[in-house]
Amino acid sequence: MEFARVAAMAAVIVVHAYSPFVSTTYTDIGGYDWWTAHVLDSGLRWCVAVFVMISGALLLRPRDEPVADFYRKRWAKIGVPLFVWTAAYLIWMQWRDGISLTEALTQAATGSPSIHLYFLYVIAGLYLFTPFLRTVVAHTSRNGLWWFAGVALAVGVVDQLLSLMDGVGGVTAVTRFVPFLGYYLLGRLLFTVEPGPRVTRFGLAAFILGVAGTIAGAAATTFVAGEWGAGGEYFYDFLSPPMILAGVGAYLSLRAAGLRLAAAEGPMALATERAVRWLSGLSFGVYLVHVMVLYTLRDLGGTPDGVIGVLVAAGYAVATAVISLVLVAIAQRIPLVRATV
Repeated sequence: MEFARVAAMAAVIVVHAYSPFVSTTYTDIGGYDWWTAHVLDSGLRWCVAVFVMISGALLLRPRDEPVADFYRKRWAKIGVPLFVWTAAYLIWMQWRDGISLTEALTQAATGSPSIHLYFLYVIAGLYLFTPFLRTVVAHTSRNGLWWFAGVALAVGVVDQLLSLMDGVGGVTAVTRFVPFLGYYLLGRLLFTVEPGPRVTRFGLAAFILGVAGTIAGAAATTFVAGEWGAGGEYFYDFLSPPMILAGVGAYLSLRAAGLRLAAAEGPMALATERAVRWLSGLSFGVYLVHVMVLYTLRDLGGTPDGVIGVLVAAGYAVATAVISLVLVAIAQRIPLVRATV
């Protein structure tokens, strides 16, 4: 799970580095640079689904833990960062983009104070119900849990599909977590599947099919519409059928890679394992700070059009990862700041 967490962290940074190319902020549809960004973005958008499934794998294991104790521990993990970084990003965006107080309050109320912080509201909602979901997991047959996860995912798929209609849908900070419940349960179920070559092959096949479906579906709807819009965004969202396939496939494949890494022997394997563990410990903080870092680099350096812009975006992604890791490593050594990352 540590290896999967690190991979998802890296994927998030690359997605945010290249997403403006896909949405045609820096390029036009159909060019080499657009296709490069589109393929990269489509191939890495499993990251949030994997983060949610990791949480489900680790937290839904039935255990004897009082509800009050669980909430107290999780508040320290997610509650403090949620409030601190919501405020920090809204203040930063007011300074950078000039958003009004009303706009800031609206973004907070919808559970999306920044392009990535919705994840905190998703996890907070899932944590809120985790003690009760543990009871369900402990006393429901495995077949029943598969049905539960499947129905929850189906609800999320239909909810996302209906939201394409004008005037339909809408989420708040309180309901952000609901469409992700299926992923949360699926993370625990897949974690308990006995690993082996067959499971790994299934994971790789699901990943390839999911990514291919995302690339083809988003491109087709975009070219038919003549612009990037609701069709492309649907396939990119986390509950389109191709993205569910890609998320499940990435989760199983990364788990298999992590198990292989853990089983390896020798000085190089030991060093790699230590590095993965260290990076995993910083991944949550990196997720929180990287958008500020990335956007600041863009503001200072700009982003050229065309192929040069694709290369510059790669440089921004690497620089963002390095700077964010350094900042979080420092923050974790400061007593009062440590709780925020």
